[in-house]
Amino acid sequence: MLKNPMLSSLVKVLAFVFLALLFLVFLPKVFSGERELNPIIASIGPLSLRWYGVLIALGAFIAYLIVDWESKRKKISQGQMESIVLWVLVSGLIGARIGFAVQNLSYFREFPQEFFKFYHGGLSIHGALIGGIIALGICARKYRLPFIKIANIISPPVLLAIAVGRWGNFFNQEIIGKPASIPWKMFVSITNRPDGYESNSFFHPVFLYESIALIIVFSIYWKFLRNRNIGLTYTLCSYCLVRIVVEFWRIDYRPLFLKLDLAQIVSFAIILLTLVIYYLGRKYATKSRTA
Repeated sequence: MLKNPMLSSLVKVLAFVFLALLFLVFLPKVFSGERELNPIIASIGPLSLRWYGVLIALGAFIAYLIVDWESKRKKISQGQMESIVLWVLVSGLIGARIGFAVQNLSYFREFPQEFFKFYHGGLSIHGALIGGIIALGICARKYRLPFIKIANIISPPVLLAIAVGRWGNFFNQEIIGKPASIPWKMFVSITNRPDGYESNSFFHPVFLYESIALIIVFSIYWKFLRNRNIGLTYTLCSYCLVRIVVEFWRIDYRPLFLKLDLAQIVSFAIILLTLVIYYLGRKYATKSRTA
């Protein structure tokens, strides 16, 4: 994406140094409990700048840069694409919050004002995906663009956005794995431990499992599949597959049917629906070409 070789090399070196410091210095201290996490970066009066919001915004910005580069490569109007990205982002955020509220109806019935406090965390990725796809459909119709063309451009970078956003969950200590004694176990402060687990200090870092997995699946797509027009199908299926696997380690895992919890059941449904639509779309396209 960077045309200047020297600048590209510098970025790679800086990224390597950052990752080395993150995984060899920062995380070991936090995971061991030696260093306490503060979800707030800075405060001015009643206003606070939180890691959660910053990291979600950073993930969205990284995704936007990739979408912008891809849309230029595929010669799509920049003005139209910027408008589409904005609406997808807004709709995805609303969908994410609604999805989380649906999963926690009893809580939001008692505290409805909490619905608008995004900075406390609580976003459903499944809700975000559904909200984003709805916005994509509306925008495709409005700008008279092929839905699948813009969806294949916008969808894959969402995997990276989610991967970065999961670190916001880390700073909030709100997505916690089951108690663990593995070498990479993560310390969780007693105020953030789930009810019934106050005596456990270390847990699986499920945010990290999901983040690394999503970076890997995006890298596979970017390296081998981005010219095959399967961006939307790949994104939905790969995210849902990662979520199904990671869910087994989450402390809020509650089997409902066939040892699957709600998130896993929804993920399987999305995978099945996506593959059926993809198959029917391919079949229709083949018939159209041969007619």
